[in-house]
Amino acid sequence: MTNTRRELPEPAPLWRIFENICSIPHPSGHEKALAEALSAFARERGLAVRSDSYGNLRIDRPASPGFEGRPAVILQAHLDMVPQAERGSAFDFTRDPIPTVIEDGWMRSAAGTTLGADDGIGVAAALALLTDEGFRSGPLAAVFTLSEEVGLNGAVALDPAFLKGDFLLNLDSEDEGELFIGCAGGARLEADLPIESEAVPPGVAGALLEVKGLAGGHSGCNIADRRGNAVRFLGLALKAAGEAARVSSMRGGSLDNAIPREAEAVVVLKPEEVEPVRSRLAVLVEQLQKEYVLPETFAIELADAPLPDTVWTDAFQRRVVLALAECPDGVLEMDARFGIPRTSTNLAAVLERDGMLVLRTSQRSLVDVERRAATERVAKHFRGVGATVRVDSEYPGWTPAPESKLLRTATALYRELFGVDAKVKVIPAGLECGIFAGKRPGLDMISFGPTVVDPHSPSERVGLESVERFYSFLGALISAL
Repeated sequence: MTNTRRELPEPAPLWRIFENICSIPHPSGHEKALAEALSAFARERGLAVRSDSYGNLRIDRPASPGFEGRPAVILQAHLDMVPQAERGSAFDFTRDPIPTVIEDGWMRSAAGTTLGADDGIGVAAALALLTDEGFRSGPLAAVFTLSEEVGLNGAVALDPAFLKGDFLLNLDSEDEGELFIGCAGGARLEADLPIESEAVPPGVAGALLEVKGLAGGHSGCNIADRRGNAVRFLGLALKAAGEAARVSSMRGGSLDNAIPREAEAVVVLKPEEVEPVRSRLAVLVEQLQKEYVLPETFAIELADAPLPDTVWTDAFQRRVVLALAECPDGVLEMDARFGIPRTSTNLAAVLERDGMLVLRTSQRSLVDVERRAATERVAKHFRGVGATVRVDSEYPGWTPAPESKLLRTATALYRELFGVDAKVKVIPAGLECGIFAGKRPGLDMISFGPTVVDPHSPSERVGLESVERFYSFLGALISAL
């Protein structure tokens, strides 16, 4: 990692490391270069570095002189980021560095992409403290996992020895002033439908049916915000178009943990049906605007397109429209204790692969039995239209421990530093702490972070003052322990 000469806000060491992280491509599955750079950075400063068979890292700093008897603290974050770009972008997350810009107290990507503050800020904070020669503490370690955003894979594969310590501070939350003590478990479900096609009927023209301009966002944190789901909306649009529009192909969404912002279908229809279909789509847009909180950029449009070679059979198209339009999506149950979604599901993506139409979904719940029931509900829906279903990832939730020593210390310290009470919460998304609890029972953990707005979307941005307060609290908490 090389140092940048750009003038940076405080704490400058953290921002310097973060900007270097942004310069190294690191979407899920492509974190090797970043892991190697962080390892070299730590070794150059005399820190011990080791990796497990999956590629997760643990970096250790011994206790400062006179602090040998203090508890051992683990700082934990994940190396991968969610790769999302604005429509039409040619940005390559596996090759291109992410340029950053600061505006009105926020940092964002200058390329119309996700920034990677989730969880690059957590990584940068941990490294900044470990390499701060003036910071005195007991034994301090950083554990950096891989592929968190695509199923908590690094945490699942983590060597349990990497969790040796007394306290773990997970730095992967996005709301300053909130201390998280529990999280949802999750599952990822995929349904496959063999595509059935036939010749294009006579007297039709090609068209592109587009759902675009939705806000998207995190499928756990934003699932209750009624932002709309482009893949489901595409099913509703085709249902509104009826038999007039015959589908040739479709695609929409991209990542299991992001709410789809865009979806489209190549269709054919008779020229005299174009305006009637547009009228029905306009009625649908009005209905959706009443039901959801949609941005001004939202639109469902029908545009000219080349005539395709084939279309789906009527029977197959009806099954697909039912699969999308009627798929369970959004909040299934709210939790009265914490005021958050207890159980939810996200219709994440539709794509074509090897002659199959593939539907990707994810389910989350604070209660594992409810999450399994939600997954089975979605599976039953897809089986009902003839799909083959499989669950390719499951992970447990993190049961709250509201009386823990770590939480008591953290809440008292937050009040002392900032004059207000921190909010103790449970997050409706997955955190790696749920898996760590199974690998090392009794490990005292909390999760917190600075304010990151719209993670998992190209609108992602992080508050500068929030990061400064987050970093000061992190250092003070380690000292208090």
